[in-house]
Amino acid sequence: MIRKLKAWKELMKLGLNVSKLRTEIDIFFRGNILGVLRNEGWFDLLREPKTIMEIASEYKYTDIEFLEYLLSILLEDGVIEQDDDHLFIDEEIQFAWQCPSCFDDAMQELWVDHARAIPDRLRGKYIEFTGGLNLFNWDDALSNKLYEQIRRAAFAFADALKEPIRFLDVGSGNGRGTAAIWSYYYENDLFQNGSPMQIVAIDPDENLLRIAQEEFAQMVSEHNGHDMSIKDKVNEFPVEFHPGYAENIPFDDETFDIVYASQVLHWTDPKSAITEMLRVLKPGGFLFGTQNFYPDANKYGEAHFKVVEGAYGFFYKDTMEEWVKEAGAARFETATPISVFKVTKGN
Repeated sequence: MIRKLKAWKELMKLGLNVSKLRTEIDIFFRGNILGVLRNEGWFDLLREPKTIMEIASEYKYTDIEFLEYLLSILLEDGVIEQDDDHLFIDEEIQFAWQCPSCFDDAMQELWVDHARAIPDRLRGKYIEFTGGLNLFNWDDALSNKLYEQIRRAAFAFADALKEPIRFLDVGSGNGRGTAAIWSYYYENDLFQNGSPMQIVAIDPDENLLRIAQEEFAQMVSEHNGHDMSIKDKVNEFPVEFHPGYAENIPFDDETFDIVYASQVLHWTDPKSAITEMLRVLKPGGFLFGTQNFYPDANKYGEAHFKVVEGAYGFFYKDTMEEWVKEAGAARFETATPISVFKVTKGN
């Protein structure tokens, strides 16, 4: 209970009502998708009943499975109706759009771009995770305060700062989150000569890894009030950045005491990723992080992820519990609406 309260305390530092924040984000994602589909012409087309294949033919869509997925979201939301195998709109579609108060310009533009990619996704074309301007938007978005407080909530719940350990950051991105993690351990005086404290980070994206490797010391300095002297400590206890996928971690069994993955699993094959992360954990070690789960996760939000090839999307908490138990976990715990989680490996 105390760990859960600590996690909540960190989220409260956002200065926002968490329930209100979730509503703002849900409205934003819904507005993104409906706006794109309106501009694509769906709302006019469906004034007359159409079958799925007629919709696909009209717009030259080739990914019928993804089309069915989007239509299922609209049906569940009451945006469209169905009569036998025909789909139609019975009344004028009204929807709001506003940028959540916790989003900065980069994060807003990132998700707007993902929504705009949906028509191409329906025609079989995915976007690259950091293709084009996405690289710069991800670089900026990952410094957002929302990510910082979610990360701190996860660390508070997992009680991950007690002792020097070997730590693996899975899906480290541009390294900005890793810089924060390095700083947490530094603040707790765990980088000492002869200490086993070591942070290793992996990410599959070469563009983000390059930023991490080149700018890590500067990121740590910025995280610590632009303290330039801290760079010497970073050089003394550097983070190892490696290319690697969550589903195929390039380390031996039982290498790490702690593995961290925050808002990562929906981009991966989550069952395989969980099995791999537990494989590299030492007995008694733990995996922790954050993940959105159904039924609370927003399906309009999930659609934004699915424009990137390989993104699995969201899943149920019970499903993750099954996966972790199959992979050798002794315990699975969660807290907060954003679902901070901790998975302890059996001895």
